[in-house]
Amino acid sequence: MYVGAAMIAWDNANYYWYDGVCYAQANGGYNAVAPPIGAIVPSLPSGTITTDVDDVTYWYYGGTFFVPAPGGGYKVVPAPAGAVVYNLPDGATTVNADGITYLQYNGAYFQPIQDSNGNNAYEVVDAE
Repeated sequence: MYVGAAMIAWDNANYYWYDGVCYAQANGGYNAVAPPIGAIVPSLPSGTITTDVDDVTYWYYGGTFFVPAPGGGYKVVPAPAGAVVYNLPDGATTVNADGITYLQYNGAYFQPIQDSNGNNAYEVVDAE
């Protein structure tokens, strides 16, 4: 594991947080994984953006949403419906439901949209 990686103990498992990427031990090595919902990470990576939904500010990076955690750090939270982001991480899968195409990542559904300026974006939707 990387020198300086922070260990995150969550739900009887150890994860490691390094430069905005979460790692889990697997097959004698480590694989990049989505950070588990509820876990607290010590810091956010550069490139994190903010998005506001219902008067709550969320931080977004690499398909994951965060809010400030009591006592410091940032808590991983479920993707809030209505959040608009401009990129999704590799590994998002295409899902078609009722003739609508969504992208799914870490249990969240993102619908491709165009923002008010005509830019391509993705909006979190309740698609279950």
